[in-house]
Amino acid sequence: MKFAALLSSCLVACAAAAVPAHAASQWPDRPVNLIVPYPAGGGVDPVARLVGQKLSERWGQPVIVQNKAGASGSIGASFVAHSRPDGLTIMMSATAEVVINQFIMKQMPYDPEKDLVPVTLAVRLPFVLVTQPKQPYSNVAELIAYAKQHPGSLTYASSGTGTPQHLAAVLLEELAGVKMTHIPYKGVAPSISALLASEVNIGFAGLPTGLPYIQSKQLKALAVSSAKAANAAPDIAPVSATPGLGKYDLTQWFGVFVPAGTPDEVVQRLQKDVHDVLQMPEVRKNLMAQGAEPSGMATADFRAFVQEERKKFAEIVKAGNVTAGDQ
Repeated sequence: MKFAALLSSCLVACAAAAVPAHAASQWPDRPVNLIVPYPAGGGVDPVARLVGQKLSERWGQPVIVQNKAGASGSIGASFVAHSRPDGLTIMMSATAEVVINQFIMKQMPYDPEKDLVPVTLAVRLPFVLVTQPKQPYSNVAELIAYAKQHPGSLTYASSGTGTPQHLAAVLLEELAGVKMTHIPYKGVAPSISALLASEVNIGFAGLPTGLPYIQSKQLKALAVSSAKAANAAPDIAPVSATPGLGKYDLTQWFGVFVPAGTPDEVVQRLQKDVHDVLQMPEVRKNLMAQGAEPSGMATADFRAFVQEERKKFAEIVKAGNVTAGDQ
């Protein structure tokens, strides 16, 4: 009886193991849930919906975008991390929930390094450093000079403690040797409103968010955060062009992740299909007009990229002594 029970258990286990491989060859044979761990309309959402629409057309299956926001992306990421690894639940992530949160939160409901598998980089988006038109500085060099002349008096907005916008300013403080006062807000929209109302002096905003205000002259651009000027705003110099700040390079990015245990065949197919969608002329034109740089890099390269980003942000968090409790 014991032998029979053991044999039965082995057969069940083998059958269960065979299911993902079989499913992978047919994938996707059902609707795919694309999780966005941020509210609808936010920075990640329109990219996810554009890519999801094209993937749906390619696969002949619905791609259902679901917004599961909260805790700097951790709620949605946790949902994906604990989902069945069958390729039918995927995530379009931002930087926080897969890179930054692990360094600032005391506890997380998932392990981003063990529970989530990087598939491919979707887009990179530089931040733009903005201020009000009336401010006496028009570039980063002038901003730094002002900050040194008025220590601690400059305030900067962010969409929350530990967000990439916050850490972009922390990196600037570190490399420039200045100290400013951080004013965190609960989201991008409130931080932009604060900048427009002159409640704070400066702030980093995603280029797609900040560009309309720059073009309407409601805000003044000081620099972009990427190593080079952005295609969508070639006239805005990068922070790295400022003397002494040549190492400055920090961008927001969105990537595709799946639960650990997802079959490699599905991961490879997903990477290829996302890559091909991102190379479509109409998709590239749409994304680049927003200041986003389409990618679709190979999975191995993306995994190495994510690891380097973790090292970079860990160093910034440590240098700024940033914790989730800083408010």
